[in-house]
Amino acid sequence: MLDKSLNYLIPNKVKDLTRLGNNRDAGYVVPISSLKNCNFMVSFGMAENFSMERDFLKFNSQNEIHMYDHTINNNYFYNRIYKSIKRLFYFKSSFKNIEKKFQDLEDYKNIIKNKNVIHFKEKIGNLNDTTISKVINRIKNNKKIFLKSDIEGDEFKFIHEININSKNIHLMTIEFHFLDKNRDKLKEAILELKKTFYITHLHGNNYAGYCVDGLPKVLEITFINKEYYEVNENEYNLSFPIKNLDFPNIENMKDLEFSFNV
Repeated sequence: MLDKSLNYLIPNKVKDLTRLGNNRDAGYVVPISSLKNCNFMVSFGMAENFSMERDFLKFNSQNEIHMYDHTINNNYFYNRIYKSIKRLFYFKSSFKNIEKKFQDLEDYKNIIKNKNVIHFKEKIGNLNDTTISKVINRIKNNKKIFLKSDIEGDEFKFIHEININSKNIHLMTIEFHFLDKNRDKLKEAILELKKTFYITHLHGNNYAGYCVDGLPKVLEITFINKEYYEVNENEYNLSFPIKNLDFPNIENMKDLEFSFNV
């Protein structure tokens, strides 16, 4: 049971949650009513798993995506394949693992050649990085935006810009990292975002474990815009994970369980 000081994280209950993406890392739980309204995804952080982005494109053939990641290109995937082959000689890899690395490369090539997808090799953040304002200004015709972020701690750099640019952002999934060290930053960010957005779901990423007080060190949080969507502000989800919606990011490890004290 989490301490009551963390109750600012409690999500409002919505009845139409669904999963977008696979049943491992890179899948997220979102309200389907908000998802249906979105016709544009802004995706911060790509790595090698695009299941959520692929599902978004399948949801509506007219949907578009701008993907941002300065670390990803063909060489990234070639290096992964090379390392996997090299490790084979030390019995630290397998032909199945190598095959998976080749499939990741094909997935990357397929998604970036989609006419509705643009990959910007740019870093998201502040100062000399690409800003939220610049990202939004690249999107024309007042699109209804689904913003997804998984950028290993840099999410705290752009939170202050979200509410300023919230008019076209209908739905967000943000993965907050290193919460054993960034607790004050987390509270400041969440209280700022809750001025404009409702929290509708939480999930702990099991690759990092728990903080000393039982909060996951990495927390996936789903938000919907208060201007466009209503919730019952007296109904909450208090215990996680939710069966048949949440799945462990690392599938051979137990998912992270936590609940709120009200």
